[in-house]
Amino acid sequence: MLACFGFFEYKTKMLPQPIENLAEKFRKFPGIGFRSSQKLALDILQTYQEDYQELLIALDFMRKNVDFCQNCGFFSQGKICDICSNKNRTDLQICLVEKPTDIITLERSESFRGKYHVLQNLISPLENIFPENTTLSDLFDHRIPQALNSTEFLHQNQKDTLNQTPNPIQLELILFFKAGFSAEATTAYLRETVAQKGWQSKIKITRLAQGLPLYYNPDTLDQATMIRALEDRREV
Repeated sequence: MLACFGFFEYKTKMLPQPIENLAEKFRKFPGIGFRSSQKLALDILQTYQEDYQELLIALDFMRKNVDFCQNCGFFSQGKICDICSNKNRTDLQICLVEKPTDIITLERSESFRGKYHVLQNLISPLENIFPENTTLSDLFDHRIPQALNSTEFLHQNQKDTLNQTPNPIQLELILFFKAGFSAEATTAYLRETVAQKGWQSKIKITRLAQGLPLYYNPDTLDQATMIRALEDRREV
């Protein structure tokens, strides 16, 4: 058994140190393990020089030209992303997500016409993640007041008043979180803050419903599932 272990240790040290150094850097990315990192390092080493230079140029161009939207936190080539600047999307639906890549999942459904807000973290006291470690302050101090004072919100509710509609238009916060304690803690904080600010009549909070497994992962959902979940979302 010791001999086998020694052989494995010897095999892992066969590669030159620069390859091991690069592989170690790749392992810092989520989902990249020992074998995958070595394969990536070796693939780069064996890439033609022209392709290697193009890769370096593409990496440098991306880092210099892509940032995060100042409004919602999604990926953007400018200060404001294409979703936030799209005038055909409503300001009266804001989907809250944990990370920017969750937006890509929801956009694949091609059925959501609202906007987004990336929290960056979900509240988790057990992991020392509190509201100040998220973008919730920006949501409540800027995004929501901006939406409630928008022409769209005021115009819609003015029409309801004239028509004596019993249920005025509300701003909808749609939750798209990975199920778990952190999601529940964040949801509770959202409800409490909306109540503290006296916005219960102006804001409703919903979460995606039927079609989603109990412990779903936003990264693995298909288009049909997302459409059904959006259509059947429930108030929380």
